[in-house]
Amino acid sequence: MGDIEEVALKIFHAFEDLYFEKDKGKIFDDIFERYFSFVEIDRYMDVYDVLVSLGKNHRTQFDEMVKEFRSHSIISR
Repeated sequence: MGDIEEVALKIFHAFEDLYFEKDKGKIFDDIFERYFSFVEIDRYMDVYDVLVSLGKNHRTQFDEMVKEFRSHSIISR
């Protein structure tokens, strides 16, 4: 598994675990809304698939998104 897939998996697990905690859902919504617009999403893709696609096709935006998740303490290094 490459670094994109590993980080995408961390974000995906954090999303599943933290989305319904106070104020965390809004953080995910805001970040995903900003960065998922770079990905052409098909109806069969889940959050993990979209994250991987973003990382593989728009690495700069993926890296910026990861920095935001880290700054909000959603994921660690």
